[in-house]
Parts: sequence; structure tokens; C-alpha cells
Amino acid sequence: MKSIKKTMWGAYRKFHDKRKQLRTRLKGYLDGLPPKTRRRIVLAMLAAFAALALYTFGKAVHDIGRNDGSRIVTDHAGQVELSVKPEVSDNFTPYYNNMYGTDEE
Repeated sequence: MKSIKKTMWGAYRKFHDKRKQLRTRLKGYLDGLPPKTRRRIVLAMLAAFAALALYTFGKAVHDIGRNDGSRIVTDHAGQVELSVKPEVSDNFTPYYNNMYGTDEE
């Protein structure tokens, strides 16, 4: 059991160190870019996001009400049955009657 645990922690540390190293390299590369290039990258990412958002919105609006050509059937709901309170009987005692005790002491 301990050898598996040590192996897993070793793999985790190796992965973590590799990730840290890649992040440091990428940060160094991006910090070295001129401001004009950074602006272009950000604007390109914004344009891609906006295009995908508009496509998703347009597709959703286009698909509203499309049920393969079938119409929505509207019909009367009918009579709705309402719940009826049970009548007080020997077998039924509401909880709130005994909530605060009795008047007799």
C-alpha cells in the first residue's frame, strides 16, 4: 500500500513541477510580447467569443417553436381536484393541539 501511495505522490509532484515549468515559460513568453501584439491577441479572442455567442443565440432563436412541423395541441385542462382537509376524528389529532402542552397543571 505504501509503495502505491509513494508512486502516486511522486507522479503528482512530477506533474505539478512540469505544469509549473510550462506556466513559467508561457508567462515569460507572453510578457515579452509587445503591447500591440497583446492587443491583437485579446481582440481576436473577443471576436471569436462574440461570433460563437451570436451564433448560439441565433440558433436558439431560430429553433424556437420548431417541433418537426407539428403544431402545439392546446386543450382544456379539465376540472382540477383540490385536496380536502381531513375531518377531525378520534384517529386524527393535529400536531398543533399538543404543541404547547395542556392548560391543566
